[in-house]
Amino acid sequence: MGRLLYIFSQICYEDVMKKKIVLALLMAALLAGGVFADGLLSAGGGLLFDLSGNNGFKNGDAYYGMRNTSFGGYAFFDATFVEVDVSFARGSLTAVEEAEGVSISENFGSTMQLNVSLLGKFPIFHLLNVSLFPLIGINYNMVFSVKDPSGTSYDPGNMSQIGILGGVGADFGLGSSLYIRAEGMFQVRLPSKWQKDEADYENMSTTFGMGPRLKVGIGIKLF
Repeated sequence: MGRLLYIFSQICYEDVMKKKIVLALLMAALLAGGVFADGLLSAGGGLLFDLSGNNGFKNGDAYYGMRNTSFGGYAFFDATFVEVDVSFARGSLTAVEEAEGVSISENFGSTMQLNVSLLGKFPIFHLLNVSLFPLIGINYNMVFSVKDPSGTSYDPGNMSQIGILGGVGADFGLGSSLYIRAEGMFQVRLPSKWQKDEADYENMSTTFGMGPRLKVGIGIKLF
């Protein structure tokens, strides 16, 4: 695990690009809200689970990476064809090393993250109090705190990632205004700048992060 711990200790300083991406997503969300203002339906919030594995590097058959298992809360704003959500989550980090058919994993600490998602939703089914809709969109996972098991903090600036999301959601009505919303999506996260920098330095290739993103919450219809 020495090589793996060395790689993950080389976390770089803050990447200004993450601020530009967050700003771009927020501007897109505001634009979407303006475009669909007449169709504004609801707002709400709930809990989320996000598992992102395979975030790392490959060198031949050897893999060095990190699995991030996150739990948190989110708030969302919904229009007929657009959903915007902002979430805050704590992730448990597991360092993983695979070589010559042997896999080794070790606790690597924790991380705190802010996520901004912009999703397109297309209602295709409605029966009584149940609505079903596919989802596709983009997420930005901004990592702002990383601590190892001993409590030592690292600068996480360049560990932030862009994610591509796809899946399905469902609303279950609880009367005229309230409803339960459940969403199940699969996310593919693009390599972070830190991954790219370390891969170039170590002459390795980057890997895509991937895993499920699940949300359940309560919404209230506004209009």
